[in-house]
Amino acid sequence: MPIGVIAFVVYILAILVWMLVIKRNIAEAMLVGLIVIALFNGPANILTTLWDATFAASKESSFLATMLFLLMAVVMTKTGIIAKLVELLNSMIGRVRGGAAYVSVCASFLFGLVSGNAIANCSTVGAITVPWMKDSGWPKPVAATMNAGNAGVGQAMPSCSALYLLVGLAEVSAVVSVGEAYIACLCAGAWTFGYRLLRVWLYARKYDVRPVPADQIKPLGQSFHDNWTSLLMLLGIAIPLLLTVGPISDALAAIPSIGSDGIGSVNIVLWVPIVVCVICLIVGRKNLPRSVGGWVDILKGCQHTFCTVGGVLLFALAASNVLNMVGFDQDLAAILQSLDLPGIVMVILTCVMIALVAGPLSAVATTAAVGQVAYSIFVGTGGIAPICAVCAFMICISTEGASPPSSSPIFISCGLAEVEDPKVIFRPLITDYILPLLVVAVLVAYGIFPVIH
Repeated sequence: MPIGVIAFVVYILAILVWMLVIKRNIAEAMLVGLIVIALFNGPANILTTLWDATFAASKESSFLATMLFLLMAVVMTKTGIIAKLVELLNSMIGRVRGGAAYVSVCASFLFGLVSGNAIANCSTVGAITVPWMKDSGWPKPVAATMNAGNAGVGQAMPSCSALYLLVGLAEVSAVVSVGEAYIACLCAGAWTFGYRLLRVWLYARKYDVRPVPADQIKPLGQSFHDNWTSLLMLLGIAIPLLLTVGPISDALAAIPSIGSDGIGSVNIVLWVPIVVCVICLIVGRKNLPRSVGGWVDILKGCQHTFCTVGGVLLFALAASNVLNMVGFDQDLAAILQSLDLPGIVMVILTCVMIALVAGPLSAVATTAAVGQVAYSIFVGTGGIAPICAVCAFMICISTEGASPPSSSPIFISCGLAEVEDPKVIFRPLITDYILPLLVVAVLVAYGIFPVIH
């Protein structure tokens, strides 16, 4: 077996052992995995390898974007915007059977549309909807399963920083524009959203779940009057998008003092969380602390999440850099191409491979590690249209939040639902979320589920 693939297998095993056997946290496990695979670049070079890989990871715009999205999640929570949004959704659909879970899917979709961050989505939306699900009769493991399964919906959306990393590859950017990818991924994300709604419908009948208790639902008119300002957060998507894609962007680029270089300097992935934070701070300013001590308490409450998530992403990005140093992408491509299988089979195997890699590496790191390989197989071997290949890849990495055993949203969801043993939701996550979403990816790839571009 090629050394790059061996390194990846050892990397996964190291993470699993550190988490499940030694029972340490995921950030620490990712660091151990990084150190282990750095040895494959030569024991004598381990310090240089770790420094180069980690330093390069820290400079990635996706790393900064993720931390900004986490900050955005904190701001949206502390200003009450998320609570307002969920309450509005609850008034609209909470009265139907299993309504709390439908609210979870819709809130995750809207939050994911803005953030594209599985961990922030899981913790922010789940903190509100998981208790509702338990109160309305959902079994705790099922509530945890759905929250984790919904966490990655934003990874298939154009807000996900992995999309811009993928479209930035020379082979992709030559045939797919950012604007085309943005619109197409909206459609692809809608297909995954539709499946998650179907999953709730099936679960609700299997477990005979009740609607949200009537005393927890406001009349729709009153709820809209009280909470309509929460929808203003969607301007956080619209404003950066209008400045970079379409007629407004073209008009601004024609101004000599701005030009195309000025428009090109606007990074959507970075500006979306910044604009959303500004909007939320303005709309929800009455809910913010009035003292220095209040802000200090907020920062103290967030430090664990920031350190954990930041560590996981930094070590995952660094690991993807090390994997590329040892030739993982080339070795994987060589193995897949040597199989000489029909195009459809190669596409299916590639989708499975993406999901396997996305679990421990995260969506962004997966794109860095295997994005080029996967896209080439989709288009070259599978005969898939470039824009459909991009969408299929994004759907595959959207399984990140639901990939046992190393995805952070699994453990966050179990904590919120008071599920003591996370392993009990591993099987339903695989059978009810990962495998069906991979089927959706294949159907999108071949145009059976169409996308607009």
